[in-house]
Amino acid sequence: MGMTETIDARLREGLLPSYLVVTDDSHHHIGHAGYREGGESHFSIEVVSEKFAGVNRINRQRMVHELLKEELASTIHALQIKANTPAEIDSTGKGVS
Repeated sequence: MGMTETIDARLREGLLPSYLVVTDDSHHHIGHAGYREGGESHFSIEVVSEKFAGVNRINRQRMVHELLKEELASTIHALQIKANTPAEIDSTGKGVS
């Protein structure tokens, strides 16, 4: 299983998201700190979950970091997180931030 699939599985299990996209952005960081040949070092995540209700942005990111703590300690160099509740997203999907 690749890192994208590992991230996806851990977040689905821990957050039960209604929407989740995990993107490997490593190819944008060739030659930069933390880049490894073959990628799987830099990721962006868009996640929508009821579990974020009543939780501020910093603590939402902490929730994601806790679910991925092993990967962040070993494999993932950079992680961009957009975390929202379903109520924060309008019918067109705009507003994921």
